Amino acid sequence: MATETQLPLVVHERDAQNDVAQLLRREGGGKVRGVIHCFTGNDEAAKAYLDLGFYLSFTGIITFKNAQPLRDVVRQVPLERMFVETDSPYLAPVPHRGKRNEPAYVRLVAETIAKVKGLALEEVARVTTNNVRELFRI
Repeated sequence: MATETQLPLVVHERDAQNDVAQLLRREGGGKVRGVIHCFTGNDEAAKAYLDLGFYLSFTGIITFKNAQPLRDVVRQVPLERMFVETDSPYLAPVPHRGKRNEPAYVRLVAETIAKVKGLALEEVARVTTNNVRELFRI
């Protein structure tokens, strides 16, 4: 359907990166665009999705103390291929972890990306906003 309509996919997968990448490769054949919502995979999964032309969207998980491997992925992913999200009402970033997540907390995710990548928050906000506009043609 995404191929026929030329609309982007929003993909949510959990612990199925290889299967999903294989399915997208087989069914989409490079013609399907989209975003991997709430990305939590490793470098290999990130590369597979990026090679398929997908964006990766990061949540408050990247602020968690035990999420260094995911922050390492953030460091490697080009900013031009990232989205920033909250996944509200779940996965509230530190210092709100364990509480109800709110859309306003997206700034904390963007701040973490900025810190990890050594960029200004304004740059992260500008580029990730443009990424959303590009994918969804808005």
